[in-house]
Amino acid sequence: MFEPNSTIGWSIGRLRSTALDLIAFLRAPVPALPANGEERRAADVAWLLLLNALVVAAIVAVLFPIMTLFGVEMSGDMAALFNRPLWQIILLVVIVGPITEELVFRAWIVGTGRWLVIFAGLLAWLGGSYLLQQPELAELGENAPLILIAILSLAVIIGLIRFWKSPVPRCYVRIFPLVFWGQALVFGFVHVFNYAGDNPAAALPFVLPQLVGGLIWGYARIRYGWWANIIMHMVYNLLATSGLIYMLVMQPGG
Repeated sequence: MFEPNSTIGWSIGRLRSTALDLIAFLRAPVPALPANGEERRAADVAWLLLLNALVVAAIVAVLFPIMTLFGVEMSGDMAALFNRPLWQIILLVVIVGPITEELVFRAWIVGTGRWLVIFAGLLAWLGGSYLLQQPELAELGENAPLILIAILSLAVIIGLIRFWKSPVPRCYVRIFPLVFWGQALVFGFVHVFNYAGDNPAAALPFVLPQLVGGLIWGYARIRYGWWANIIMHMVYNLLATSGLIYMLVMQPGG
C-alpha cells in the first residue's frame, strides 16, 4: 500500500474524497451546496475532471469492443461534422457545443428565479423557431423570426428584473432530485443520435459517457458555479476528440 503522506497516496486519497462527495450528492441532490474556499475551487474542479476522465475511460474500454462487434459507428451528421476544417471542429465541438449544451441542460438547475427565466426564454426560442419552420406558418414572412426575438428578449428582460433576487421555490427543492437526474438522462439520451448501425438499441450503451457527464457536470454546476461545468465540458470534448484533432493536424497541409 502507498504511504498516506506519499504523492501517490495523497492523490488516491484526494480522488477518493472527491468521489465520495460526488456520490453523497447523487444520493440526495439539492439545488444549493456550501461553496468551498475560493482558493480551492480551481483545484477541486481539476480533481473532479480527472475523476470524470477515469470513469469515462473505464466505460470506453468496455464499450469499444462492443462497438466493433455490433457495427455501431458515427452517424452521418457526426461524420460530416468531423469532415470540416480543423478550426471549425474546435470551434463547434470544444467551444460552441459545450456552452450551448450547458445553457440548455444545466445552467438553470440551481433553480433561482433569474436562471429559470433564462431557461424558459431559451425553451420558448427553441419552440418558436421550430414552429416558424413549419409550412403552415411560412406565410408569416421573413420578419417573423425578428418579431419572435424581440418579444422573447423583452419578456426575458422583464422576467430578469422581476425575479432577479427571487429565492429557489420550495416546490422546486422538493422535485429537484427528479430534475437533476432527468437532465442527465435526457442529456445522455439525445446523444444516441450521434451513432448509427443496423440495431438502434445497440447504440444506447454508448451514451453512458454523456450520462456520466450529465451527472458530474451537474454536480459541478451546483457545487462550484456556472463556469465549472462549462470548463469541464470543454476540456472533456477536447480530450475526447484529441486523437482526431492530432491526426488532422499531422495531415499534409493541416
